[in-house]
Amino acid sequence: MKTISALIKEGSKLLSSHRIESPHLDCEIIMQYVLGVERSFTIMNHTNQVPRNKELLFWKLTKKRAERYPISQIIGNREFWSKNFIVNQHVLDPRPDSETVISTVLKYYQNKKQKIKIADFGTGTGCLLISILSEYEYAIGVGFEKSLEAYKITCQNTKKHNLLNRAKIFPNSWTECRDLFDLIISNPPYIKRSKLKNLQAEVQKEPRIALDGGIDGLSCYLSIFPILKKCLKKDGFAILEIGEDQSNIDKIIPLYGLAFQEYVYDLAGMKRCIVVKQDKEHD
Repeated sequence: MKTISALIKEGSKLLSSHRIESPHLDCEIIMQYVLGVERSFTIMNHTNQVPRNKELLFWKLTKKRAERYPISQIIGNREFWSKNFIVNQHVLDPRPDSETVISTVLKYYQNKKQKIKIADFGTGTGCLLISILSEYEYAIGVGFEKSLEAYKITCQNTKKHNLLNRAKIFPNSWTECRDLFDLIISNPPYIKRSKLKNLQAEVQKEPRIALDGGIDGLSCYLSIFPILKKCLKKDGFAILEIGEDQSNIDKIIPLYGLAFQEYVYDLAGMKRCIVVKQDKEHD
């Protein structure tokens, strides 16, 4: 039997040979998962021997990482907004950039005792809706997720975070939305189809349906805007994540009887969200 540190060192060497960016960290994460322990345990007990069955599992998962599977898919979870979410190959990996949506909601709805009614379009893991509901104890929300496999993950995460009494998830497209909401959020697919083949190998392991924004990267937004006009309350806001291909999307919004509020930038200085409201002149 080999020690924890020896296996991590050997695994790191394998990942380095496959040009994985953070080989040592990834091997540490895999080891923690295999042993079912916290990082501090592997550091403090690095000379402990790893049972043979655990060693075999470590190598199986490390080789999967060498094949460019995202580390979150390998261990089945990912942290977002200081919470842990179940993930698999059927959902988009929660990313730190998307936390900009949450911080923007907190800016617009500063009273955390508000009874906000929220809709999440294309909810995926449920990370956005669940994180917001955790900040507003009297808020309720609904999520729309048309992928049945992704819908199952949303439901698992809703249950995991004890929000079954405040969140209702529908296995439908956002086009089925009929109610009125104070807040509508979404991180829709927004990458131009021509760019998909140039994405990182890890990203290409994620579901195409969650990435493909159509020929111009705008198709999902053009589907969402009419629903916002119909389902957003007069004093409500929609906060949508965007990418580099939507940098001038504010020019399109007035065509749908909506008003552009602002762009919100992420920590890297990139346009990350657009805030939209009803255009009262077109009511």
